[in-house]
Amino acid sequence: MAIEIKDKKGEPSAIGNILLLSSFLALLVIAGGLAYLQFVALPKDEKTMAELSNTLSAQKSEEMRQLESQAYEIENIVSDFKILFENRSRTSNFFDNFETWAHPQISYSNFSLNSDARTATMKGTVGDFKPIIQQIKIFRSQDLIESFQVSNVKLAGEGGVSFDLSLTLKQELFK
Repeated sequence: MAIEIKDKKGEPSAIGNILLLSSFLALLVIAGGLAYLQFVALPKDEKTMAELSNTLSAQKSEEMRQLESQAYEIENIVSDFKILFENRSRTSNFFDNFETWAHPQISYSNFSLNSDARTATMKGTVGDFKPIIQQIKIFRSQDLIESFQVSNVKLAGEGGVSFDLSLTLKQELFK
């Protein structure tokens, strides 16, 4: 025995009609809300956003102008410093070289260095004359020394020898 299911033909129930009608009304409300947002509310917000954006860009432009002005001032200062730094005399080069030139038995004092005139003057003291002669030979072999002068050589009170030394140096030593 087979069971057959047949649709009941007849009118829909009142609950079905109410559900259909409420679904249709909900669809209309949602569609109306979307239309309101799309055509009324969003254009107002876009207009407000455009006005705020223009105001912000105008304010930002003033701030940016001030910032750019400060940046140019700093750039000029850095540029000036760079020029001074690149063209400065490098006196440290002299000291690095003089350390290798100086005789280990000679003590130097009263040191004076003039990088513009390329001269160095100092007083030296040593136990005897032999290191002075060796020091002169060392100075003669140096390419960066243009000329030198040993003067006021005399016996010191403690039995040593004192002297004055003046060096004229080549310009490339200070570059």
